[in-house]
Amino acid sequence: MAHKRIHVRVPIAGEVILSTEQGIRIKTPEIDISPGGVGVISTSLEQTEYQVEITTEDGEHIQFTATLVYKGEHTSGFKTSDIDKKNLQIIAELVAEFQSADEFIKQMDKHDLFPQKFIDEDGREISVTFEMKKSDE
Repeated sequence: MAHKRIHVRVPIAGEVILSTEQGIRIKTPEIDISPGGVGVISTSLEQTEYQVEITTEDGEHIQFTATLVYKGEHTSGFKTSDIDKKNLQIIAELVAEFQSADEFIKQMDKHDLFPQKFIDEDGREISVTFEMKKSDE
């Protein structure tokens, strides 16, 4: 299950319901999200496409279709396969909000993301830069 992310996921708290056409329905905590996918706390998942329903702690409801691309010891990762503009906008706002917080820089340092190369879906390198404003500005 080799998969390379093109989006940096941001931490988020909420509840996720994963369901399949075969009738599987799993409720699990969410750990991170990006326009390209979501990470959850769960490993007992089948390799298939899931309907993903997320309710954040702030009461936002997000829905999309995703495919399981990663299963770790305690977590699983999904790649978004179908999402409408409204739900994509909600995710983009959550990501933008996090990226404007000091916690974002701490996460970048913790996961040593600065020296990593970011690529697009065609394998081309994406140039990434960061700006940090002082909190008194």
